Amino acid sequence: MIVIIGPAHPYRGGIADTNESLAQVLIELGQDVEIFSFSRLYPSRLFPGKTQFSSKEKPEGIDIVRGIDSIGPNTWRKTAKAINKMAPSLVIFRYWTPFLGPCLGTLARLIKAKCVMIVDNAISHEPKFGESFFLRYVLAAQDGVISLSHHTSKQLSSTKEIPCLTHPHPINKGLAPIIEKEKARSILGLNNNAPVVLFFGLIRKYKGVGLLIEATAKLKNQIPDLRVLIVGEPYIPMAPYLKQSKELGLEEIISFHTSYVEDKDVGVWFSACDCVVQPYQAASQSGITPMALHYQRPMVATDVGGLSEGLDMPIAKIVSPYGSSIAAGLETILKADSPSKKDFVVHQEQRSWKNFAKKILTFAQSL
Repeated sequence: MIVIIGPAHPYRGGIADTNESLAQVLIELGQDVEIFSFSRLYPSRLFPGKTQFSSKEKPEGIDIVRGIDSIGPNTWRKTAKAINKMAPSLVIFRYWTPFLGPCLGTLARLIKAKCVMIVDNAISHEPKFGESFFLRYVLAAQDGVISLSHHTSKQLSSTKEIPCLTHPHPINKGLAPIIEKEKARSILGLNNNAPVVLFFGLIRKYKGVGLLIEATAKLKNQIPDLRVLIVGEPYIPMAPYLKQSKELGLEEIISFHTSYVEDKDVGVWFSACDCVVQPYQAASQSGITPMALHYQRPMVATDVGGLSEGLDMPIAKIVSPYGSSIAAGLETILKADSPSKKDFVVHQEQRSWKNFAKKILTFAQSL
C-alpha cells in the first residue's frame, strides 16, 4: 500500500492533477494507492483566485479521502491514525508552499512508515514568512526527497543533507489531445496565417508578463500579423499590464484571457499556437514545459532557476530574462523550421509518469 498526501479532486490545478497522475500510474504498476487530500486546503481569505475547485469529474479508479484541514491539528492526528492503521509501505508527501509546513511536518512525525516528499518549490519565488523554518521542519521528518529540478535539489541540500532523487516534471496523463491547428484557431477566432505566441498559466508577478509585453513591442514591426495570447487567471492586478499594452500600441496584437482554463479546454489554446513562451523572472521548474512537450510546441524560456534544465534547440530557445532577449528568442523560434515529432518524443519518453513512478519506487527501496 502506498499513500499520497496532497491535494486531489475536487481541487484544481497542477499539483492536484499530478497527484492523480502519479496515483494512476502506480496503480498501473500493481500498487494499491490511496490519496489523503484536504477538506480545507487554503482558508478562503488567503486564496487569491476565484475558486479552489474544479468542475471536472472525479478520476475513476482512485481512492481519495478528504480529511485533512491544513489549519486543523485534530485532523492531522486523525489522518495519521488512519494511515498507520493501513500500514503502508510508503507515504509520498507533496510540498510546494511553506504554509503547509506545520501540517505536513507534523503528519510525517505521526506516521509510522517510510516517508518521501516531492518538492515542487523549496524556496518561494515570492518570499514568504517563516519559509526556511518550515522547510527545515518538514524535511527533518522525511526519509528522502524528490526534486523536479537540479536547481531545487541544490536548495534542498543546502538546507538539510538528505537522500534526493532529481527528475524533470512529468507530462500529465489527463491532458486533452492535440487537435488540428486550423480547427483550434477557428474555435478561438484566430487567423490561420498569423504567428501565434502563447503565455499560459496563473498570472503572478514573477512570471514576467511585463517582459513579454516589452518583447512584443520590439517584435511588432519585425513579424507582421503577430498575435500574443496571455491566458490564465490573474493572482495580481492586471491594470498595469493592460496599461503597458495600450501605451505601447499593442492592443491589436496582445489579447488577455483572464479566466482559469479547465482541463478540457487546454488543448485548444496549445494546439492553436506556434510557440509557448515562459518569460519568468524566477522559477524552480514549470508545469507548462511538459504541457508544451505534450502538444509538441516549441518554447522560449528564460534561463532562471531550473526552468531551462534539459531544454535546447530545436524545441526550446533559452534566453535571458530581459525584454530584448525574449524578443530575439521569439523571432528565432517563429522563423525557424518546426521541430520534428521525433524531437519531442525523446522528451516525452523521458518525462513519462511510468518512468518517474518506477524511479520513485526504486529510490524508496534504497532508503
